[in-house]
Amino acid sequence: MDPYLYFEGLQRLVKDVSGEETVHIGIRPYGFHAGNVMALIVYPYLLCKYVKRENKTPRFKFIVSLNDWEQDELDGPNPREYPFNIYPKHTSIYFLQDEKKCCKSSLDHWSPIIKKNIESLKKYFPDLEFTFVRNSELINYDFSRNLLKRTIQNPLEQFEILRSNSNKKTLPEPIQYAGAICPKCHSAHGDTHIGKNDSISWKCNVCKYEGNGPMNDFQYWWYHKPMLIARLNVFKIDLTISGGDHYSEGDFNIRREFINKFSPETREPRMLFTPIVIALDGQKMSKSRHNAEFALIEKLISKADNNFDAEILIDEELILRNIDEKDYSFDI
Repeated sequence: MDPYLYFEGLQRLVKDVSGEETVHIGIRPYGFHAGNVMALIVYPYLLCKYVKRENKTPRFKFIVSLNDWEQDELDGPNPREYPFNIYPKHTSIYFLQDEKKCCKSSLDHWSPIIKKNIESLKKYFPDLEFTFVRNSELINYDFSRNLLKRTIQNPLEQFEILRSNSNKKTLPEPIQYAGAICPKCHSAHGDTHIGKNDSISWKCNVCKYEGNGPMNDFQYWWYHKPMLIARLNVFKIDLTISGGDHYSEGDFNIRREFINKFSPETREPRMLFTPIVIALDGQKMSKSRHNAEFALIEKLISKADNNFDAEILIDEELILRNIDEKDYSFDI
C-alpha cells in the first residue's frame, strides 16, 4: 500500500474508502495553530467533502488523540539535526502548566478548544463520530502497557528501525523513547527500571526522589512513533491523517516496520499526509519555533482545497489575530 500524499493523495483516497472507516488524528494539547488545524480540521473536512462527491456518506469514526504523554519540548544534542536522539526538556504535557494560568494545566486549557473546533465538523457532516482519548489512558490496555515496557527496556531496537528507515542523521546516544515521570517533582530526567510483576523503580536526577510501585501508579513520557503503534492496535485504526513533516521523517516506512516487529497482527492503515504549513518566517509552523499563528480556518480550507503543493505558506490574510483562544472557532 502506498502513502497518500497531499491533495493528490486525498483524491486517490476518496475512491478507496467507504466513508465508514475508523480514522486517527492526534495533537499535542499545547496549542491549536494553523499547522495543527491542517491535519485535524482542514483535511478531515476535505476528505468528507470529496467522499460525498463520490456519492458516499461520510460516517467516519474519528479517534482523536490528545497526546498528554508527549514531551513538553524536545531536547537533546540537536533535536532538529538528530531527531531520534531526543528526550523531554523537563516533563510531559500531562504535567505542563497552563501558560495563561486560567486552568489547572495546559491539557485542561487546550482540550475544550480542540474538541469544540473538531466537533464543528458535524455541522457539515452530521454522521461523523468523534472519540477523544488522552494517551495516558493507554496504560489501561495490556498491549499498550507491554509495548511501553519494551520501549523502556530496549530502546535500541526501535532506534535501529528509525535510523534505517529515515534519511535523518543519528548519534550513538542518547537513545531513549520512554520513561517514568517523577511523582514528586514531575521531571522526566531520571532512571526507570522495570522489575518483577511489571513493578517500576524510579530514581530522579533532579530532586533525588526514589520510588517503587506498580506500573499503573506512574505517569510517563513516550515518543509518539512507537506510541502510535499502541493506538493502532487498541483502536483498530483504518486510516491515519498526519502532517507532512511525519512523512519527511520517514514515518510511512517506520510505521510499517514498527507494525511488523511489534504488532504483526495489526492491519497496516492507509496513511494520508497533509501539506506542511509554512509560517511567515519561512519555517515550518510550530509552537516550539515560536512562529505559531491562529488560522482563519475557513480561508485555510479554501487555500488547501485543490492545492497540490507539499507546503502551504501562511500569509497575513490567513492569520487570525487578537482573539481569546476559548472563542476560537470556524464557520464555512
